[in-house]
Amino acid sequence: MLNKELPKQYHPADYEEAIYARWEKSGFFNPDNLSGQPYAIMMPPPNVTGVLHLGHALENSLMDIMARYQRMNGKKVLLLPGTDHAAVATQAKVEKILIGQGVRNPRQELGREKLLEKIREYAEESKSTILKQIKKMGTSCDWSRLAYTFDKTRNRAVNEVFVKMYNDGLIYRGRRIINWDAKLQTTISDDEIVWQEEKAPFYYLKYGPFTIATARPETKFGDKYVVMHPDDKRYKKYKHGDKFDCEWINGKVTATVIKDEIIDMKFGSGVMTITPWHDLVDFEIAQRHNLSAEQIIDFNGKLMPIAGEFVGLDILTARPKIVEKLKAKGLMVKVEKNYLHRVAKGDRSQAAVEPQIKEQWFVDVNKIIPGKNKSLKDLMRQAVTTGHNGDEKQKVKITPERFEKTYLHWIDNLLDWCISRQIWWGHRVPVWYCGGRDKGKCLPECHWPIVSAEAPKECSVCGSKDLFQDEDTLDTWFSSGLWTFSTLGWPNKSLLPPFIKGGNKDLKTYHPTSWMQMGYEILFFWMARMILMSTYVLDQIPFHNVYIHVVRNFPNRRGII
Repeated sequence: MLNKELPKQYHPADYEEAIYARWEKSGFFNPDNLSGQPYAIMMPPPNVTGVLHLGHALENSLMDIMARYQRMNGKKVLLLPGTDHAAVATQAKVEKILIGQGVRNPRQELGREKLLEKIREYAEESKSTILKQIKKMGTSCDWSRLAYTFDKTRNRAVNEVFVKMYNDGLIYRGRRIINWDAKLQTTISDDEIVWQEEKAPFYYLKYGPFTIATARPETKFGDKYVVMHPDDKRYKKYKHGDKFDCEWINGKVTATVIKDEIIDMKFGSGVMTITPWHDLVDFEIAQRHNLSAEQIIDFNGKLMPIAGEFVGLDILTARPKIVEKLKAKGLMVKVEKNYLHRVAKGDRSQAAVEPQIKEQWFVDVNKIIPGKNKSLKDLMRQAVTTGHNGDEKQKVKITPERFEKTYLHWIDNLLDWCISRQIWWGHRVPVWYCGGRDKGKCLPECHWPIVSAEAPKECSVCGSKDLFQDEDTLDTWFSSGLWTFSTLGWPNKSLLPPFIKGGNKDLKTYHPTSWMQMGYEILFFWMARMILMSTYVLDQIPFHNVYIHVVRNFPNRRGII
């Protein structure tokens, strides 16, 4: 009988690494060594932007508990680990580090390839740390299937899906209003915006015979349309299309009356001027009535020549100066000092987001998919209501149930998804152009983009080898949306759903996956896009069950709900 005294303190480093090594050696983390009903969990891939935090510890604990419980129930469990290249976040992090090291403008000073090399080095170092942390937490992953959202396999999957969506008419390049982050110098999606309530002066201005109101006088230089509701009796004498001259910030302008039902007759005077270039609602009004738009603020957040004497000033510097000029010209009616309104900030940069009109790549969520008689929005809705294709077995169950209502509200208000980004770290848009077009050497047909999963060797129209690739990269969530199936060997030889029945063992065995957990903050970023991608590409839901957890901050402690 051993008479060995237990140590007074437990030192994890003395035991846990060896315990994990024995677990790995046993082979039971790999489902190929198990029998029973398949059960798959895909790890939400942590961003390679540093190290894991408390939220990751929570998530790894949840996944590991579920995986071990299901193994104990005799199931063939796959817990697949991975990391995310996190395009915008990672590039922003590295650029910040470089600026701190004295590189004032990393993109200009280093160029694309050298900056990408710096980002790649940082990402690989971060990835290595993260994978060690996952092991330290004892997470029972199958490391033989480790994936990365920016490796060659995932890049091929991204390109194949882009090509498929383009050929189905679901991806298009268009000139539309987007969210522009001047600090990061890229477009961002609606879901990457944080709305913050702020108190600011609300200015009532004289515009010809009307009074209009705005919190942003710096956007008003180009206003030449005054909009009112067609049923507003106060303005019955004004007809749609009527014109009048009025004194404005930098002199006289000729204004046109527009009647539109979107106007709230009870708000303010019931009349507003519109700035189509810098406001989504104004842009939509302009689209409906075929009105012109003029850019007032450039992509660096500075006023343009239309602002006259204020050209080159940033918004916050210019605003009080413009207000003083409006007062001096007798155009200021009154000022409401504590007007509460919402201001859009980038969730990564915390910088003000400026709507801008820009040509970008979009996913059309309302267009009918060839052969399906449904749109992407329809697929996303049906997956959590009636089940995909009306099949109850192909239904995503959301827990807690209250998040289903949140999800459906988001779907109902979903706009086309802007998927292009003006950064260098990420999956580059798989589109090429014939370089001869700028030199007058190619046919008119060569002006069309060449969309291909692989780099083309020559122009398919004129045979020119002078090709160049689109400069933009894809939204991170485009690649992350493929996570449940790109990690299981897709694509193989075919993009068609029948391929699932054949040559790919992992995809056939583990998809749809069984269970997914994630924080509520990526409900729209990630969960919705995984449903979109999986139902469209594979004709399957990505997972049967998804558990949404909420982490809230309290004074001196953190609460998990």
